[in-house]
Amino acid sequence: MPNELTSRHGVDEPISWSASEMVVHYSVAAPSEADARSVASELTRRGHRWVTVRPVYLPHLDPGNRLFGKPEFSRPELEGWWSVDSLVDEEAPDRASEFHQHDCEKAAVEAVGRAHGGFWNGGSQANRETKLSGFDRRGLVHELDQKHAHRMRRDMVSSFPPPVEEPAPATPLRCATPGRPLPPVLECVRQVARDQEARQGKLPDGTAWWLTAEADGFSGDREVVFELADSVMHQGTCYPHTAEEIPLLAGLACHEGIRPAHRAVLTTFLFEAATIGQRLAASGADRRVALGLPLEETVDELAARRAVEAAAPYLLGRWDGEDEAVRFTLAALAAATRHSASSTRIRHLAERWTTGPRRDALRLAAVLAEADDAEVATVLRDIVESGAVPPRRVPSPLAPTRGAALNLLKPLVEREMPPLLSHEAALPAPP
Repeated sequence: MPNELTSRHGVDEPISWSASEMVVHYSVAAPSEADARSVASELTRRGHRWVTVRPVYLPHLDPGNRLFGKPEFSRPELEGWWSVDSLVDEEAPDRASEFHQHDCEKAAVEAVGRAHGGFWNGGSQANRETKLSGFDRRGLVHELDQKHAHRMRRDMVSSFPPPVEEPAPATPLRCATPGRPLPPVLECVRQVARDQEARQGKLPDGTAWWLTAEADGFSGDREVVFELADSVMHQGTCYPHTAEEIPLLAGLACHEGIRPAHRAVLTTFLFEAATIGQRLAASGADRRVALGLPLEETVDELAARRAVEAAAPYLLGRWDGEDEAVRFTLAALAAATRHSASSTRIRHLAERWTTGPRRDALRLAAVLAEADDAEVATVLRDIVESGAVPPRRVPSPLAPTRGAALNLLKPLVEREMPPLLSHEAALPAPP
């Protein structure tokens, strides 16, 4: 359904909009039916085309479900809660704008849920035919015709902030090419494991595995590096074994046979392991607060952080001898472990960039290392208000300050790794 609108980016010429290719499903959990109906009314005023209200479905309460009577495989904490589900069917000038509208609307729906004691409870998107035909209309409380919904959505979209412009690809962080042949990463892993075995006797199972013939099947250094991270924190999640395998990552990160680009990546993994509990508490703050769950780290997450904190001083002591790329990731490690002695070095490194993501990352890292929560909050607010943060990454007001800042720092550090590794792969092998 094409129409003409004037661009909200200061361009006088009208631009053509058409129905979006994707229809989006939003879901909010609310603590009572009354709260759920209030949420539903607000979503309807935002132009959500269909809105339903019904109790949260819990498999362990359904005699017809194979998980009946097994709350450990369900979500028993949501017993008595209500689900508000809706579809947004709107228009957009192009695919990029469409995704931006989805991001902005998700942030708005999260705020609506939070205001009524609830939280964002998931969502999905699919092509128009699939989503419209598959939406469960049980408990339907509001319905808008397409023309009315599109008009209301255009009003909502006009209030959204402009999209965050992706910064131009940066030259990879400076990283020297080794002047001598280096051993395969797997060989270094095994050397670190054997050294640990000689010092402490029995190795953790995950570390000992690298000494077996099974580990010979990797295709190259890059695969070994990322398999290491996945074995310690599968899909970025902390496990009981995570803390005991941190010494392997830390030992490898300072092994002289490791290329600087891989050293930077390994240091990033240590940053992630040290911060996973605080970051998850921040990203899930709305849900945890609504359900009365703690915002603290779990036992396993705390153990992982302490394991990294034990290894960090030695790694950070290598700062002066490391390349720019490794120093950048050491700044993140200092932030994760509150290593205040590194803050001056981080600020000095930040002088290389006057604006942009690297400057933002190092500003955050410096104040996080100093462990001044008031200053962390100030820098975090400045970065968010600068318009450099996409809506999906703006922290909830309920998120702990430190966790929110670490959550923002993570993608700023991670974005540096692919170009660094690509540049490394393109270099000729040392003679």
